[in-house]
Amino acid sequence: MADECIEFRKIEHRCSELREWILSRAPQCVTDQKHLQEGTDERGYWAHGYLTALLDVMQLFSKEAPNPAYGTGEDSGTRYAA
Repeated sequence: MADECIEFRKIEHRCSELREWILSRAPQCVTDQKHLQEGTDERGYWAHGYLTALLDVMQLFSKEAPNPAYGTGEDSGTRYAA
């Protein structure tokens, strides 16, 4: 149970970091919401980012499971959202 709390805090911390990054570097994303508009590049990038986040969470909860969509090796588990 303690490990799950630590991992959840890591996710919360990352959310805070991303929120700050968005507000300081791309505040228009909060109001424009282009990722909701069919056919925009922003929608594709949003979907890719969301998929990446879900895969990261799945890997976090399975601890050592590699992510086949991103290869194997030292850098396979490292992806940056921002």
